[in-house]
Amino acid sequence: FEAAAKRGCLCLPGGGLSSEQRLRAILDHGVEHLFCTPTYALRLAEVASECGMNLGAAAVRKLILAGEPGGSSSTLRLRLREAWGGAEPFDHYGMTEVGPVAYETPGGEGGLRVILDSYLAEVVCPETSEPVTGEEEGELVLTTLGRAGCPLFRYRTGDIVKSRWGEDDAGQPTLDLLGGILGRADDMVVLRG
Repeated sequence: FEAAAKRGCLCLPGGGLSSEQRLRAILDHGVEHLFCTPTYALRLAEVASECGMNLGAAAVRKLILAGEPGGSSSTLRLRLREAWGGAEPFDHYGMTEVGPVAYETPGGEGGLRVILDSYLAEVVCPETSEPVTGEEEGELVLTTLGRAGCPLFRYRTGDIVKSRWGEDDAGQPTLDLLGGILGRADDMVVLRG
């Protein structure tokens, strides 16, 4: 929020507003970028339909999705594009403990690319902590490289991923999380959605 405001963007926080009030603010102010969870973007589309609001006429062109798995799901992305008048979804991954971890894999079709300049990343078997090889599923483990005020060593995120190591056009190493965050390794309980 602060970074966008510093760049001169008009930022509208939605805390304390109902879904209908948020939608009215989005439409009234010509909001172009919406930041929320994937399921809340769907919920807003449902509320818009219930209230007779036309999201196809909204100025929203980009949906930045974070906070839960699903932002890289092709089915969900298609539903969001249709509901939001063609707005382009982008998956994003970060954590309070370590900061922004990954951005949408270049190409815009879902999946995440870890910011290797900021993290030493590993993928391990959740039960044995042994490294996972190839494109097997495992738990993402991160060591922060540039966070002086919040250094973490081999932080077990609890997030299940399918990883692929490679390199970009400039020959720099890449770590892509195929399909984004796929689930959780811990005992997380979901209540009411």
